[in-house]
Amino acid sequence: MGKEYAKREGSDGSWEVFDVATGEVAKLGGLVLSHLDLEAATGALDMLQNQVLQENGQSTPDTDSNS
Repeated sequence: MGKEYAKREGSDGSWEVFDVATGEVAKLGGLVLSHLDLEAATGALDMLQNQVLQENGQSTPDTDSNS
């Protein structure tokens, strides 16, 4: 089973994306996903979730065809 990620708001109002199993802040392309605004955290979370789906051989919203 792949990793699972979520986002949480910090006490300062910024957001971070974290690994649900470990509680550690996630990284994307070497970038630590903390001290983000909500929009950036949501976008990063979407990218990580798509990455997990691809690693597990599942289609993502970007690769699904709606023809």
